[in-house]
Amino acid sequence: MKDYFSNLARCVSIFDRLMKMYYDRGLSGYEIGWGQQFYVEYIYDHPGASPQEMAEFIRVDRGTLSKIMKKLTEIGYIKIIRDEKDRRVRHLYLTDKAVPAAKQIKKIHAEFYADLSAGIAPSQIAVTEGSLQQMVDNINQKVWHRMEEHHEPQ
Repeated sequence: MKDYFSNLARCVSIFDRLMKMYYDRGLSGYEIGWGQQFYVEYIYDHPGASPQEMAEFIRVDRGTLSKIMKKLTEIGYIKIIRDEKDRRVRHLYLTDKAVPAAKQIKKIHAEFYADLSAGIAPSQIAVTEGSLQQMVDNINQKVWHRMEEHHEPQ
């Protein structure tokens, strides 16, 4: 039987590094990089979203979310507003300073997708996206399930 995993894992690792470099270069003038761009874009697309909604969409733990939120607040990219009815709920909004970065992220997405998919038939891209999404879902169930078991109250 052929060992597909080693080549798949290598490709995913290379792809991840190249994406980070691509986005970091494109965002170099905006005080954010690869790690923060997901959060800025989510708030841009979902103004007033809660941190919990964003964490579930991006699939990130609370610690990572808190660290990113602190960074974005410190650089003046987001404002956090407490809900008037339930003070425990927070709503996230981009500041005017962050809007150009959000627009740059959208521009980079389009350029990246064009570069990534050059010479590949749309049907092949669709199959690849579907397969990758299924792989993400498969692993996500295993990883988050283990994290929940590890962090359950004793």
